[in-house]
Amino acid sequence: MLTQYKIGDLVFAKLGTTPLVGVVVYKDNKHSRYLIRFSGVQQDYYSEDELTPYTSKQKK
Repeated sequence: MLTQYKIGDLVFAKLGTTPLVGVVVYKDNKHSRYLIRFSGVQQDYYSEDELTPYTSKQKK
């Protein structure tokens, strides 16, 4: 069961070698993964252990 993040949360997700900030848009409980959207055309699925919470302290 996916419990760490909810829809609308901002997270860091590693896409290739660059960590990007994205937003959780869907929880796929059947496959235990989140759909993270980075832009209007870029999104991908990640498990909980592949994500890091994004906090306002990280903004510069």
